[in-house]
Amino acid sequence: MAEHSDGQPLPTHDDNSVGSGLLLPSVIAHRISPARGPAVAARVGIMLGAAVTICFLTGLLSHWIQHPPTWFVWPVYPVWLYRVTQGAHVISGVVAIPLLLVKLWSVYPRLYARPLFGNPLRALERGSIALLVGSVIFQLVTGLFNTAQNYPWRFFFTTSHYAMAYVAAGALAIHLAVKLPVVREALAQPLVSHGLPESDSGERPANSVADMADSPGSSADMADPAAGSPGSAGGSPNPVAGTGGVSEDFVSAARGLAKPGESPVRPTPRARTGPRSAPQIPQSPAAGGISRRVVLGTAAFGAAVAALAVAGQTVPFLRWLAVLAPRSGEGPQGVPINRTAAEAGVTERATAPDYALTVVLGDRRRTFTRADLTALPQHDAVLPIACVEGWSASARWSGIRLRDLLAAVGEYRGGELRFTSLEDSGIYRTSVLPRPHAIAADTLVALRLNGSDLNIDHGYPCRLIAPNRPGVLQTKWLATIEELI
Repeated sequence: MAEHSDGQPLPTHDDNSVGSGLLLPSVIAHRISPARGPAVAARVGIMLGAAVTICFLTGLLSHWIQHPPTWFVWPVYPVWLYRVTQGAHVISGVVAIPLLLVKLWSVYPRLYARPLFGNPLRALERGSIALLVGSVIFQLVTGLFNTAQNYPWRFFFTTSHYAMAYVAAGALAIHLAVKLPVVREALAQPLVSHGLPESDSGERPANSVADMADSPGSSADMADPAAGSPGSAGGSPNPVAGTGGVSEDFVSAARGLAKPGESPVRPTPRARTGPRSAPQIPQSPAAGGISRRVVLGTAAFGAAVAALAVAGQTVPFLRWLAVLAPRSGEGPQGVPINRTAAEAGVTERATAPDYALTVVLGDRRRTFTRADLTALPQHDAVLPIACVEGWSASARWSGIRLRDLLAAVGEYRGGELRFTSLEDSGIYRTSVLPRPHAIAADTLVALRLNGSDLNIDHGYPCRLIAPNRPGVLQTKWLATIEELI
């Protein structure tokens, strides 16, 4: 047992309390906020786990829509479904950032718990935690950069983000399985006890000023005139007997017992049990530091602010609050864009007088100039364009129903349709449209947007617009449409 220089034992902590088992000097360990520990970590962890789960599931949906497995079917209606799921994906990911920071703050001292590795089981547990933290940080950081279309790395974001999502989900499942008993015990603890923050063990911290009268080395023998009695150099005004010269105001504030106009309750001095020791400096942070409720409230408030700061790019009436959203809702013809015609290198071909759209169905082939497309029956559809970065905007699109355009060429046999852009390269220069979307009444080869001819950055001379699809699959600057047999 650690001792004072005079042989008196130092105050000890419960095995689960703040500062216990830490490879830190006691003067630092005793200053660790009692808000750091399982009680806060478990509650913040629940919020973080919910955000990560939503982010994971909606991310899977988005990936499967863009790269569908053979068993996957994505519905045509409701037209707003992808807008909601992808908006939830980005919002939940942003919400997870402040929650993760608070979670790491609450458990940070446990990084110093001894033994550092110990037996193989403990080493495996700590390794899984490192994997969990690393993978979640990777997901949140890369996802945040993706919303701004900023890629300061060499790997391909989509596949890396998708693969790491499974790593994070697996590490989270292992962590929950291992820590479930600890979480259940922590949730059973009250957040506040006797007006003071609790330690991890559910009791007041052993180093709080209110407990100093009960701790060895802080009893009546501490009231030494030479060490801080009234009138001595460095002494506190109105010291309380048995607290080593600690003032009444400090003890009253720490105990939370004194009311205005009342005298504070003084601890009863304990008889000296050993040689006189040097006066101890009270460790006020543990007693008067931030409370668990404040930490949890701050975490919830930070998560709410983060959500509102980006939700407006998905929820129109919150747009004025979306100060951190990379897309404000503004753009040509009132709709944002990700990729301009100049960036795609299609301006010259898209505006060429000899432009023509080629449609191929089996052995039937027909080309359509823009004038030919304009001469076909026109229809309107109010559809959102929703992008993987989380932003979306509703608009009125006008053009030819895709099923009517196919009928003008020949018999459509129900196969998937491949749309190819005028772009020379890029992983999204083509997209594949399944049959349910191809025959939907709202699927258009669009020529106009919000009452005007398509702006070239929106896909002039014509583009695909289909309900409930990611924006990257709404191919612009169409060159060909071909049925896949």
